[in-house]
Amino acid sequence: MDFKKDISDILIDAETLLNRLISYPTIYQENEENTPFGLANQQALSFLLKQAEKDGFSVFNDENYAGHIEFGSGDEILGILAHMDVVPAQKEEWSSDPFVLTFYPDRMVARGVVDDKGPLVACYMAMRILQKKGFVPKRKIRLIVGCDEESGSRCLKHYFQTQTKPALAFSPDADFPLIYGEKALAVFHFTGKLGEEELIEQFHSGTRHNIVPSVAMMTLKKDLSSEFLNFLNVHHYRGEIINHRYYAYGVASHAMVPQKGVNAAFILFEFLEEVYPTPLSHFFHRYLTFDPFGKKLGIDTVDPVMKELTLNVGIVEIQNGEVFIGLDARVPKKDYEKILKDKCSKALSSIGFDLKISSFGGYHYVNPKEELVTTLMNVYRTVTQDSASEPLTIGGGTYAKLVENAVAFGPQFPGREDVCHIADEYLLRKDFKLLIEIYVNAIYELAK
Repeated sequence: MDFKKDISDILIDAETLLNRLISYPTIYQENEENTPFGLANQQALSFLLKQAEKDGFSVFNDENYAGHIEFGSGDEILGILAHMDVVPAQKEEWSSDPFVLTFYPDRMVARGVVDDKGPLVACYMAMRILQKKGFVPKRKIRLIVGCDEESGSRCLKHYFQTQTKPALAFSPDADFPLIYGEKALAVFHFTGKLGEEELIEQFHSGTRHNIVPSVAMMTLKKDLSSEFLNFLNVHHYRGEIINHRYYAYGVASHAMVPQKGVNAAFILFEFLEEVYPTPLSHFFHRYLTFDPFGKKLGIDTVDPVMKELTLNVGIVEIQNGEVFIGLDARVPKKDYEKILKDKCSKALSSIGFDLKISSFGGYHYVNPKEELVTTLMNVYRTVTQDSASEPLTIGGGTYAKLVENAVAFGPQFPGREDVCHIADEYLLRKDFKLLIEIYVNAIYELAK
């Protein structure tokens, strides 16, 4: 079927809906007004489900953890797994309000426009097109919308306690042409107490394990302001001192590709190691700083299909002598938790800190010869005329991990700048239109 005219007719509605969803600052908030993931997530989900109901779809709200929008009545479910929540946005780093969809001639800029509200809207509009054309699917088409993908996917874990899992599914939350394998995710912490010889009074960097922190701040017991400014100048780092607070500025990135970012905390610890070394600065220098593949800790490993392990130090908090270091590793092997534990414990023994592995798991693989993969690849190649790009494996964790026969499918096109989790996140307007075309054809082919 040719959907090009339908897409042109619906494009303004699609941008209007995206604009409304962007306006909800759906960052995770704990215990906010008795909502599971914050009031903004609840409001955004409620708005979308009400809109879908007006548009003639069946809807379901799972106690504001997640919801679904569906049509058709087949015995099997074709799932589309998308999320409403977004990562935090440091407004001072943005050129416009991150929660206002700002239109430029070639692009739309806002937090979530790529990850994942833009793709969510593209899939919803694809369903609207099929519904209006009177398409009768052999499989029930169900758009499942979660509110906690960025903080552990508790939303869909709760949802699938009562709802049937799809027979096959895709998540529009990664890269094209298609992701058929995802590394295991390890979230772990180093904790301990500062020794009396340590110089740091306070230290703060990061709020999430899965983001390379772009800002780090510390206060010190000793004035090293001139040394700090000289260090920044010599090493060409960005930073400043404000009211006796030492700030370093790096480059944010998604934790699955920490090598694309610059961890601001590492800048401060390398400064201390160079100018006023202590056991803590030496620990960071020896085991953590500027090492996105875990080589210093000895946890580095490579799999021919799933590629290399990556490591991100997402959070460093020091207050009242207590040290908390939050780490995120993307592991290309299923059975690696014991190695991770042994290697980290050995390193921590040098400073007397403790290790806690909060979670390890989520390794996901779908045979690239499966019908789901071949069908989606054919759709992608037909619509884009890109026959060179091959399906991928990644370190990111998508909702696809929660369904056995599921893959990640878009929205990032090959060769495009990766703008997830960074300031001025944007989606090219021509790509938004192309997403709708890909997804409407994908849903049609999988459900016809």
